[in-house]
Amino acid sequence: MTFPTRRDFSTQLLGSLLSYGLIETLWRNELLAEPTRADVQKWMGELNELCQSLKGRKLKDVDFQAKLEELYRRVDLKELIALIDFERLSNSVRYPEKGAASLGVDLSKVEGLSRGVVFGKQIFAMKKGRSIVPHGHDNMCTGFIILQGDFTGRHYDRVEDNADHYLIKPTIDRTFKPGECSTISDTKDNVHWFRAESDYGFVFNIHVLGYNPENKKISSRVYVDPEGEKTAGGLIVAKKISSAECHRKYG
Repeated sequence: MTFPTRRDFSTQLLGSLLSYGLIETLWRNELLAEPTRADVQKWMGELNELCQSLKGRKLKDVDFQAKLEELYRRVDLKELIALIDFERLSNSVRYPEKGAASLGVDLSKVEGLSRGVVFGKQIFAMKKGRSIVPHGHDNMCTGFIILQGDFTGRHYDRVEDNADHYLIKPTIDRTFKPGECSTISDTKDNVHWFRAESDYGFVFNIHVLGYNPENKKISSRVYVDPEGEKTAGGLIVAKKISSAECHRKYG
């Protein structure tokens, strides 16, 4: 049997790590070999440029979603999971009784970005049966990728925005496994809801706030109940509810 050289291994590994938050997690734990760092900076810069194009209105939100999903789909999680000690990470997480814990990701030590980072980033961690509860967003694009665990994921288009409810249309309802992803924008698949079906689940997320200056609403979550009254055409009256109420029912 012929074993790859360290350089060949690093090159193959880098090709599987095109989700920059994941690269950053490895880097901060010193799990990447030094020769790969210039290439890592290049890929992280590409992600930032994509987000800058959205913020600068050089890219429509639905096109941003497609490009981000393409980026996520190129991730090979097999070697990533072998390098990241998820058992140790899960042991350090304080899982809430309802909902998901949000783990911050620090980019301050990452060099090589030509301009400031314009996207937020985090890792959601939760126990079996717990959820990233159903919610929509105002003036925000965001993308998820499953790191570990199986999830039931649901998305809905926000057809109509009223004072006390959304009128929504189901678009996605399926199982999401490690390496699979989804995205949202004001235009497409705006409401989402992920429930962990494994003992523990981890989801990596990036988000771009305030990408549409014509939208005067503050970038925020809008918690809704997607199990409301069904209307003609398969639409659902999704009542706007508080975070506490949403977590009590769906967390």
